[in-house]
Amino acid sequence: MVALLVAVPALRRSPGSAARSVLLIAVAVVVPVAVLMLRQVRRGRWSNADASRPSERPILFAVLLAGLAAALVWLVVGEPGSFLLPGILVVGAFLLLAALLTRWIKLSLHVAFAALAATALCFLRSPVGYALVAVVPALFWSRLALGRHRVSELVVGLALGILTGIALVLS
Repeated sequence: MVALLVAVPALRRSPGSAARSVLLIAVAVVVPVAVLMLRQVRRGRWSNADASRPSERPILFAVLLAGLAAALVWLVVGEPGSFLLPGILVVGAFLLLAALLTRWIKLSLHVAFAALAATALCFLRSPVGYALVAVVPALFWSRLALGRHRVSELVVGLALGILTGIALVLS
């Protein structure tokens, strides 16, 4: 979802811009989170790679936010006019809110990110966004079927994702 959310608008600028943007987000955010997941599961600190328990989420949010902060610094110094700057700020605010809400509800980050990407890309009139809209209900169902979330957690994730997608496009 993250790669699509970055690549689709970047491709409208140039293929080189898309490659640089996706690489930056992959190195700063995706790879560190993947390493965290692998380490936490292998050490038995997480029950699965989803960080399904609320107690598993603080470190996930910390790594995500640290990665976004690193990408933000990189862009401010190296590419101050990058289209990614407002997006990183909006997604950072989304993650902070999700982290704060974890005290009361373990919202579905899977559904939230899918809804965020689908909403933003639909507003940009991308066919990828329309395809993602079809994925969200299946993802919603899978999180229920796997027993990872309750309906209320999925609905909150969906709502937060849609609102963040709108904020992202308006930023």
